[in-house]
Amino acid sequence: MTRIYFVRHAQPKRRWEDERLRERDKGAGGNTHDLFEKRWKDLDYHERHGESIHMVQKRNIEALMELLSQYEGKTIVIGTHGTALSAIFHYFDSNFGSSDFLRIIDWMSYIAAFDFEGEKLVSKEECCHIEKEF
Repeated sequence: MTRIYFVRHAQPKRRWEDERLRERDKGAGGNTHDLFEKRWKDLDYHERHGESIHMVQKRNIEALMELLSQYEGKTIVIGTHGTALSAIFHYFDSNFGSSDFLRIIDWMSYIAAFDFEGEKLVSKEECCHIEKEF
């Protein structure tokens, strides 16, 4: 079994970076609750010069699958951001949507653990969070 801890807003001293695990390019328009709702209602919607949830999800999952293959049977910690993490949640649970994203938006830091058998998610757990107003 491979366990991955996703830590939202982690700032490790030693870093290995994979550009595919970065936050969403927001483009024009910024981040408002109306835009959050719109993006989660239509996962292909994006602002000019920005990324959709599906675009973020595609690159995040590509990197995640490589990590699962490379570090099978290990424990991994990944520092990430809210939309990137939420796109990963949605990949494994299509019911994850705007209300779930808005529930965790103020959680900085936030730690979630995922257990995998190969590429199959077998369990997930919300470990802890610290609330900080968005």
